[in-house]
Amino acid sequence: ATAAASPPPEPPPPAERPSGLEGRRARRRAVSVGVNYLGLGCQLSGCIDDSETMVALLRRDFGYELSDVRQLRDDSPRAMPTRRNILAALQWLATGAREGDELFFHYSGHGSQQADADGDELDGRDETIVPCDYQTGGMLSDDELRRVLVAGLPRGVRLTVVLDCCHSGTALDLAYRVALREGGLVDIRKRLPHQLPRPSPAEVVLISGCRDDQTSADIGAGAAGNAQPAGAMTTAFQAVISRRPGASHHALISEMRAFLRARGFAQVPQLSSEHFLDLTAPFLPGPAAVAAGAAPAPAQPLRPPVRKALTVGINYLCLPPGQGRLSGCVNDSDTVISVLKRTFGFQDAQICRLRDDDPRALPTRANLLAAFRWLTEGAAPGDEMFLHYSGHGGQQRDADGDEAGGQDDTLIPCDFQAAGQIADDELRARLVEGLPRGCRLWVVLDCCHSGTALDLRFKVQPSPDGRSMQCKKRSRRRLHGGMKGPDAVKADIIMISGCKDSQTSADVQAGSMGASKAAGAMTTAFHHTISPSISCEDLLLSLRRFLRQNGYSQVPQMSSEQFLQLDCSFVAYSAQGGTASGGGPGAGPGPLPGAPAAAAA
Repeated sequence: ATAAASPPPEPPPPAERPSGLEGRRARRRAVSVGVNYLGLGCQLSGCIDDSETMVALLRRDFGYELSDVRQLRDDSPRAMPTRRNILAALQWLATGAREGDELFFHYSGHGSQQADADGDELDGRDETIVPCDYQTGGMLSDDELRRVLVAGLPRGVRLTVVLDCCHSGTALDLAYRVALREGGLVDIRKRLPHQLPRPSPAEVVLISGCRDDQTSADIGAGAAGNAQPAGAMTTAFQAVISRRPGASHHALISEMRAFLRARGFAQVPQLSSEHFLDLTAPFLPGPAAVAAGAAPAPAQPLRPPVRKALTVGINYLCLPPGQGRLSGCVNDSDTVISVLKRTFGFQDAQICRLRDDDPRALPTRANLLAAFRWLTEGAAPGDEMFLHYSGHGGQQRDADGDEAGGQDDTLIPCDFQAAGQIADDELRARLVEGLPRGCRLWVVLDCCHSGTALDLRFKVQPSPDGRSMQCKKRSRRRLHGGMKGPDAVKADIIMISGCKDSQTSADVQAGSMGASKAAGAMTTAFHHTISPSISCEDLLLSLRRFLRQNGYSQVPQMSSEQFLQLDCSFVAYSAQGGTASGGGPGAGPGPLPGAPAAAAA
């Protein structure tokens, strides 16, 4: 094996924690382990060089200092990767971690499997890493790695793990696993509840060299641009990250797989996480990632956060009964006002409504557009806005070529016969495109053909068993024709719609589904399932289950402008996975042409 010219310095002792921690700055720590099994029959040749590569990468591109890093390698008697030393290094890495800390663990060596000790593995096998003294000291199982590395980490800590070894796909028993599909689709699959260990509140991400049933290969010197022997996975990782330090999780795993596939390797690197992962975020946050394009923090608003809500109910009382008139949409508006006040904490003065049983608040095309302008105009970081619409939805010929089916989805005002409909392109322009980073918009649409009514960038599709979510990003050619690019809008925007673009949304008659009055099926389902703590994933699954159990074929949809954080609370939704600021009383709405200033209780 080819090793470094000189052994590394003695690893630094664990840092002493001061007695007062309130003012401690966020810290970085990293452990890298390279095991060549020198003198053993299972000797490898590239693992020590992998460790050298990773330490150099962390220091050069991600701002780690030498004192931040511990390295174990079996060409140095002072830093041998024995079972005991690996456990001590991992305890040094994780002990005392606090919110804001960034931790990194890299391992290159043998990986193996052994009998599952606690019944949490479908295949009956625990995955292991193999210390240099495994013959006398034993291996380290995934259960033990999780206990030492993951279980004790608090919320706000980021742990990144890179494992270049065989059988490493689920080596930390994390809850979510990412699967890439053809056509840009991504499946994010969650382990069955009985297989899940106690969850950690920390952000933990693992990229591993192969599936649990695969082996990870070595690369000879010079075979892939590497001067020394190396692991195929570490070489692929280094090639992508060196070229693109700010690469997203999705870009990294995709390009690593392409790198290995192009060089004839069968192993398939895996990506998993403890919580639902934003695949568009940088895999390795740090100075280089910021320089590569991380956006600055939103500007601080010059006023307190504002909350506004608009609810629209249109029964089309201008139409004859049986010829397009509806019966439950105005009632839906009343229902949503109660939800806004009870569950979202809105106050009467923050809610405006349009309804066609009140001549002062008619939902004409002009009044709808004016209401949309009131809802979003002047939005600043920290503001929260909510839009609910119950009425007819339609379709018309696509005007700008951004729809795969050639049809724009529309909302239908009460005066549509004279004034026309409102297409999704106009809805997006009025509601989405002017919103700044740091504000939040919820949209709930109970109407036909509403699946992509705001042309948001991301949508999700649950699997039939509810265990995985397929995430898809709209293609560039279909992204809102005149926009300057797919990243133009950074606000937190999430939409629930009553059905697919190809479907209709049904009404519920009084006495059905627990409704005391006529109502929309989607709004009724929303009213029954929404709660302050329900996650986006559980809300979508609950809406679909509620409608299915009551005999409705429509399939509610969920989409967002940023990558959808499905394990985040819908009520406290944030594309960053936390809760945004705001949520307190804000300025009441200004006057709307033909509409009341606030909703009745």
